[in-house]
Amino acid sequence: MKRFIAFVLASVMLVTSPQVTANASNINSRIKKLQKQGAAKQAEVDDLRSRLSNIISQIDALEEDIKNNSQDIEDTKEDLSDAKKAEKKQYNSMKSRIRYFYENDTDNNVLNILVGSKSLTDFINKVQYMNAVYSYDRDLLDSYEATRVEIQGMEDDLEDQQKELRKEKNTLKSQKKNLKSLISSKKDEVSDINALVEKAKAQARKEAEQRRKRLEEQRRQRNLAKAAAAARQERAEQQAAANRSPGGSGGNSGGSSPYSQDADPSPATNVSGSAVVGYAMQFVGNPYVWGGNSLTNGCDCSGFVVQVYRHFGIDLSGSRNSAALRSVGQAVSPDNIQAGDIVCYPGHVAIYSGDGMIVEAQSSRTGITHNRSWNHGTVLAIRRVI
Repeated sequence: MKRFIAFVLASVMLVTSPQVTANASNINSRIKKLQKQGAAKQAEVDDLRSRLSNIISQIDALEEDIKNNSQDIEDTKEDLSDAKKAEKKQYNSMKSRIRYFYENDTDNNVLNILVGSKSLTDFINKVQYMNAVYSYDRDLLDSYEATRVEIQGMEDDLEDQQKELRKEKNTLKSQKKNLKSLISSKKDEVSDINALVEKAKAQARKEAEQRRKRLEEQRRQRNLAKAAAAARQERAEQQAAANRSPGGSGGNSGGSSPYSQDADPSPATNVSGSAVVGYAMQFVGNPYVWGGNSLTNGCDCSGFVVQVYRHFGIDLSGSRNSAALRSVGQAVSPDNIQAGDIVCYPGHVAIYSGDGMIVEAQSSRTGITHNRSWNHGTVLAIRRVI
């Protein structure tokens, strides 16, 4: 029967475990995929921020250039105004001298110069002087005009440059606006992915908890099945022993007791029952594990008794089940039960702690406890090993 139960439980595990493992693997794979997508989106955000920072720097530089260019335009306008004034002044001066030579000053009239000249050479010299003065005025006027035209061209160039700078600034501002909008959109995508990651992690934690509970329940069911099988085996052994006893083939028809009514053996060791109980009590609250031998990590009822007594140098490992423990040490009657005595039940065993109570590895549900009376059920034997 025990083998059949174990086979059924193993079959259940084989059916459920791959599915549970596959679900956990799928969730973990999804989480990794989402985290990879999130990292890629974050890299895009970082790249966009870098580009935005570069554009902001360019806009700042353009604003400085626009400011300097505006100042250059203002300076050029002042220079152009001065050049126009100088050109006009020179033009007026030249007209005045020409008028003086040719209109107002009769002494310098060409005819008068010719008549008044002492010689042809004197005439020529006077005419050349007049021409030199005119040429000087003309050259100076041309120079001023050329300067004005050059300054006017500089102003036009600066105006065109200002327009280009402002146009480039507007283009960069538009790019800046688009980048900000794109960064905001990408950040929303990153947030959405992070939310999905957290949701997937929460689902993974939930499924892990469900898986833990399922495994715990399967473990509990296995322990119960094993305990039930052990109890059935023990009852079968008891029935077989009763059948072999004198006076009946179907049980203890003579009404014989499982222990002597006045048995109270003398101590066989220097170990006190209170020391045994004190040591056993410190493990109350620890888990029950079927077939376990660890007082801290988990043990069953017989493992608990064996390990407690092993601490005091008393080896009961050859009797590692409740049925075998009914034969260890010496029999004790109920009236003489003392702290440290072993109390044996059908399929179970405990240590008497005094005041009518026992300390025991009770069940997988309750663990190691100290909350039941020693005669809560059928007592098959009381044994003293100290």
